[in-house]
Amino acid sequence: MAPEATSRSLLTVLDAEHPEWRPLLVVIKEALREAERPQWARLVPALEHPGRGGRPLLDGAVITVGPRLVGRWVRRILGIAAAAGTEVKPLARAVAAGWLDPLALFESAVSQNVDRFHELSHADTDYRGPLRGLASLIAMPMLQNCRRAWAERVPTGWAYGYCPICGGWPALAEMRGLDGTRHLRCGCCGSDWRTEWLRCPFCSEGEHEKLGSLVSPDSLARQTIEVCNRCSGYVKTMTTLSAIRPEHVVLEDLATLVLDIAALERGYRRPAAKGHEAAVSVVAESSRLHDLLGL
Repeated sequence: MAPEATSRSLLTVLDAEHPEWRPLLVVIKEALREAERPQWARLVPALEHPGRGGRPLLDGAVITVGPRLVGRWVRRILGIAAAAGTEVKPLARAVAAGWLDPLALFESAVSQNVDRFHELSHADTDYRGPLRGLASLIAMPMLQNCRRAWAERVPTGWAYGYCPICGGWPALAEMRGLDGTRHLRCGCCGSDWRTEWLRCPFCSEGEHEKLGSLVSPDSLARQTIEVCNRCSGYVKTMTTLSAIRPEHVVLEDLATLVLDIAALERGYRRPAAKGHEAAVSVVAESSRLHDLLGL
């Protein structure tokens, strides 16, 4: 896909080429649209630390939100996902009925801590499967706006494989420009950080004997899969002239699903856990105001 293409045109291409993805594409489209609402930019918190020592900028953040904004968004995306046929109807009903707190769901999504939300819900049904797939989309409006506000504050020379903004693992890598510099890209917030050529982002392996690459016969020549035989991790790599637009990383990740299949068939996996924990507190505006008045 061309980097200059609009999100709408990329979604149209994916919808035409893969009609079986339409339920997911509907949810992604809504998350991208929501991320452009100006209300989310006003919720970006002040940075709590400079990001040294490998600590993502989101770690320790206290996000003061309007319960109506978050509640509306969580109910909307769950309703759209349920109507599209995804397996989240029990979760959508629980939130709509007031059995589950939308703020708790939102906080766990921004923190990418699915297990914590499940513990808080005290639900008999295990929602972790559906939530894991939706968590990054629920958090996308907040994370995309944090990236926009904090991109210039990322420490220079960030030397870690996980995202400097939210701590997530990269969705893909770019071999960018005429000089072929290697950049990792986060699918959750769209962040972009430079990395070494011979370096596994997951375990930091740098020995070329333990690193390799795969090329799927169904992929374009500019797409490869970098693999690590130490941790059995893989990262999809794309050759680009310029950076993929941040909001398009999630679409490019989906568009290159054939590479994921090729890697999985050969025993390689993406880590299930987050790259680095980012503890986030989501506080309702009324509660925050009450605390300040108490002081």
